[in-house]
Amino acid sequence: MMKIVTAIGLLAGLAAATLLVAWQGFGTIGAALVSLGAGLLLLPLAFLPHLVFAAWSWSLLFRPGHAPGFAAALRAMWMGLSVDMLLPLASLGGEVVKVRAVMQAGVGGTDAGASVVVDKTVQAISLVLWGLIGIAVLVGIEADGVLVTGALIASALLAAGVGGFIYVQHAGTFGFLARLFGKARASEGMAAGAADLDGMIRALYRRPGRILLASAIRLLSRVALTAEVWLAAHFMGFPITLWEALMLKSLTGALRGAAFVVPGGWGVQEGGYVVLGGLLGLSPEFMLAVSLATRARELLVSLPGLVAWQHGEGRSLWKRLASGGRR
Repeated sequence: MMKIVTAIGLLAGLAAATLLVAWQGFGTIGAALVSLGAGLLLLPLAFLPHLVFAAWSWSLLFRPGHAPGFAAALRAMWMGLSVDMLLPLASLGGEVVKVRAVMQAGVGGTDAGASVVVDKTVQAISLVLWGLIGIAVLVGIEADGVLVTGALIASALLAAGVGGFIYVQHAGTFGFLARLFGKARASEGMAAGAADLDGMIRALYRRPGRILLASAIRLLSRVALTAEVWLAAHFMGFPITLWEALMLKSLTGALRGAAFVVPGGWGVQEGGYVVLGGLLGLSPEFMLAVSLATRARELLVSLPGLVAWQHGEGRSLWKRLASGGRR
């Protein structure tokens, strides 16, 4: 069912993005992108701090002595984000890739699984805070009160969702699901593993200082993404302030996070840029060009990430086959 919803979300998002571009004219937006020139190659460099901070945040969510090396965490984060950006997997496929990658680096499966579950909480907490920062900028530019109120209500609902997510983790969700769907003796091992995972998750939450620190660092990773919007606008000849870039990135990022069933936030991001850019007096065609510039950066960063993921999986499969051959 989730695959169907995700596929529908992707098709609807791509259709919406295409219609928005067609509305403003493919030639006009294409010309704006061409004006970016070699500046496009700098956008992946602007993305690098985000990647480093995100990997650092995640590495704090392992038991002491059981975390992967930072290089392994960075590589896993890069591959996971690449999968989330380019594949229609509703932001969950990347977490599975992260688990697989650090397990291949020697981390135990329970530690890896618990860390990514808690990391999803950290991501959500930082997303709420990130959206609130954008709302604060909206207030600063004296945006329409109805828009600000709507954004605050959306943030409150998202925060409530985060609270519910934390509750179900403490309630032992994985063990419950294993018992619910386990019908044979062969499932006893799965149930025991799920119970271990639940216990590990609860143990990680008993270190609230780490959760708060990881959330703060993850928020910094989101703030760092402001640079790509600011740079894209600068190279296109329509310079905006860092505060304006921050507002655009934070609120469109919050929209993408809330619309997680739409892979890559296609259509959601583009519409968000058009509406929010209008508050700053920026034309729709320019805002669509900025959005597509960030999409180009995603391709430049994520395509190599997908190759690295497939290479890692291929090496792991080869090792398993070679080990089986020796036995």
